[in-house]
Amino acid sequence: MKRIKQIGLSLVVLALTLFLIYWTSGFYFSPQACVEDSLRGLYFAPAEKIQEIRSGDHFYYLYANDHQYALHNVKKTALFFYVSGGGSTHNDYPKSTESFDLDFSADQGNEVFLVHRNRPDIAKVEWEQTEGSRKVILDQWKDDFAMIVLPRSDMDSGFWQGTVRAYDAQGNLVDERVFP
Repeated sequence: MKRIKQIGLSLVVLALTLFLIYWTSGFYFSPQACVEDSLRGLYFAPAEKIQEIRSGDHFYYLYANDHQYALHNVKKTALFFYVSGGGSTHNDYPKSTESFDLDFSADQGNEVFLVHRNRPDIAKVEWEQTEGSRKVILDQWKDDFAMIVLPRSDMDSGFWQGTVRAYDAQGNLVDERVFP
């Protein structure tokens, strides 16, 4: 009986040790807890979750407060989640003089396109990376943000090449930007 107690105690100590290693190493049991801890590490609080998109074993989060937003990527491995990309924060987006602001992020499998509209008459934004390539349409708004996650394209060129057009609800061109 003494041997069974020793084995049981050893298993409990081993499980506790593994839990502490994962807990202090940035591994979490939920993707949202993972992102929120990362935001606290960036002194990004208080913040509201604007959008969450799941694509396979990746979770993409957009959080915002009154003067900045953060785009994060969380990945699931086995039972745990960890921040695999993002951690980017953008300050003073409400003070932008442009009609819309763009952000882009990519990981090994996906591309994240993000637009913040500074004019309420913008209903749709088309993002064409290069002539003849796919067009990304952003038209689902939440708190003036639109975000979409797509499988990564085969493009080797820079992500900030191409044309971005903003349209109003009647389909009229509001703004156009061409990136070299």
